[in-house]
Amino acid sequence: MASKKGIAVTAGIAAAIVGASFLIWLIPQSSPGTFIMPPRGELEIINDVYSRHNSTATSVDSQFEQWKNGTVSTADMQNKISSGLTEVQSLRKELTDARPAQEWQESFGTYTKALDSYTKYLDTMKAKVQSGDKADSQELDSLKQEWQGYVDSSVSAMPIGK
Repeated sequence: MASKKGIAVTAGIAAAIVGASFLIWLIPQSSPGTFIMPPRGELEIINDVYSRHNSTATSVDSQFEQWKNGTVSTADMQNKISSGLTEVQSLRKELTDARPAQEWQESFGTYTKALDSYTKYLDTMKAKVQSGDKADSQELDSLKQEWQGYVDSSVSAMPIGK
């Protein structure tokens, strides 16, 4: 009859073998140390970019309104804009690195324009914050409409259900 210790050791060895087999399947042999991520489709990529961009824009706009009302400091607002600009650069890189299929290129290209326009929006907002200008701005409103229009065009260009 097998002892409890023997059963535990056998179970541990079996788990190690199964785990090692899984890792061999998961880790590419051409670049050890990195995990294989299943390729994401164009829809997943652009949905992720859209979601993160929308979250960033909502957060920055909310804090900008708080800054205009005097409840957020200028330094905090500048930090928020800087982090927004960093996020937009990351999102833009994600889109340009994606190499979408032909039918997705218009949507990806238009969303890239939306991110470029959003960068101008943040730069304009940054200038207002640096100068302490808390008045409403037609220029900011216009840039916001521009980047939102590009987002809408990108969504319309998606080859879903066409």
